[in-house]
Amino acid sequence: MKKIIISLSILVLSTMSTVAIAGTLPRPEALSEETINISENLSQNYDTLVIKDFTADRVEYSRVDDEEKVKINQMLPLLKSNITLTLEGELKSKGIFKNILRNNDSTSRTVVLEGQFSEFNAGSKALKFFVGFGAGKAYIKFKGRLVDAANGKELATFEDRETGYRGAMSLEGYQDLFPHQAKGIGENLAKFLSKLY
Repeated sequence: MKKIIISLSILVLSTMSTVAIAGTLPRPEALSEETINISENLSQNYDTLVIKDFTADRVEYSRVDDEEKVKINQMLPLLKSNITLTLEGELKSKGIFKNILRNNDSTSRTVVLEGQFSEFNAGSKALKFFVGFGAGKAYIKFKGRLVDAANGKELATFEDRETGYRGAMSLEGYQDLFPHQAKGIGENLAKFLSKLY
């Protein structure tokens, strides 16, 4: 009986904590870590999205030697472009946001998406081949936020790791996988924004 009362108490307390933060929209559950700081859908207050280029100034390189680091840095413009083009295409196809701009300073009814790469992991073909079960996958970690352009208020934050189905299922290297993973980042960000819109 004591266990039942304790379980019910925990359930009531956890429900109360959910109610305490019920003033914000629910998490879209499109990315692994999401914090939402708004109580109304984005469509209520914003008609323009500005997509800033992802940055890589504090990125961590894992399973990457000096030669691979140079190749990844040369690949950055392609990765940034793949994210932006995919995100923009997905949102336009769904009719989300009246205007979608890149690296613009618009402030009227505008939300800004800022992102940064936090880790490039080149993976290990040997681990994928001999161990399997997800070992040795190449992946890109990223994080970012949505900001009100007019007042700088942080509307949401997010973090995720993109491996893509090809990263888990093939012996391809990071050179082939990272561009596809960047497209996957764009698709996942579109899902995230769609559910908040």
